[in-house]
Amino acid sequence: MVVLPLVFLACSDMALNPPEMEGSFEGTFTISHSTGLVETGSVTFTFIDNRYTCTPNTAFLPPSGSGTFVVEGNIICLADTVLHTAEFDWTLILTGEFSMLFDGTHMVLDQHDQKYQRHRRIDLRRR
Repeated sequence: MVVLPLVFLACSDMALNPPEMEGSFEGTFTISHSTGLVETGSVTFTFIDNRYTCTPNTAFLPPSGSGTFVVEGNIICLADTVLHTAEFDWTLILTGEFSMLFDGTHMVLDQHDQKYQRHRRIDLRRR
């Protein structure tokens, strides 16, 4: 097994996270590919002190990860800092900007990936 360091740096000029985001959330991750294929898996997210952890119930759907995050308005930026193994498609790692809807209990993150022509949605509820 090959382990390669992978650090995504982005969104460094954004604001810090709102305190009401702190905590654990459970829900679903859905990725819709341009081919029409739709994949869905259960996921748990934890947000604490501008750090997040993502734990899937199905391997690599999404890949597990953790790192830093920042929020500005309705945009959240995830910066994954995990040392990932090489046995999966690294383009599935959750990183970069997502639009965010959050009412204190329910959180929806959306990302339109133009490069790979797919859409990712994370629909979470506070635990």
